[in-house]
Amino acid sequence: MVNAQLSVRGFTRAGKEAMINKSRQTDGLVRQTDGFTRPTGGFTLVEVMVCSVIFVIFCVFFLNAAVVSMRSQQLACDYYKAMTIARNRIQRATEFEYDSILLMNENQQPVDGMGNITSTGIYRRTTIVSAYTNGTPNLLQITVQVYYPGARRNLTAKPVELSTLITDNM
Repeated sequence: MVNAQLSVRGFTRAGKEAMINKSRQTDGLVRQTDGFTRPTGGFTLVEVMVCSVIFVIFCVFFLNAAVVSMRSQQLACDYYKAMTIARNRIQRATEFEYDSILLMNENQQPVDGMGNITSTGIYRRTTIVSAYTNGTPNLLQITVQVYYPGARRNLTAKPVELSTLITDNM
């Protein structure tokens, strides 16, 4: 009657044994001939460790790329601010009267990101006003140098430098 029941459902005796073997394997354990059981599914410790090392290498690579990107962005931002400080200083010089422009000389003056003089400024501005002699009378050269923070947040060795010429007819 058991065989009849199995054949009614479409199973044979060999099919029943296959299902029993399959159910033994789905537990994740297979019985060996010596009586011990061993796992059949999952990963070995070596496979897990290799995957972990590969994952850590990729994480370090992307983290390093993110840090370098942030430093580059900060350096570009500081360079832009230094350039703006120098442009604003030259623009301010054009608003002075010609005889007063010589008063704009300054050396390593600490300024903030807006160009305002402050003792805690992270930028250093130098303005040099000198007579420009090429045969034209009343011609002044104004040079503005701005040292800005570098990648390590110390002042750069090479400043942003802008120059212009101003005459008394401006």
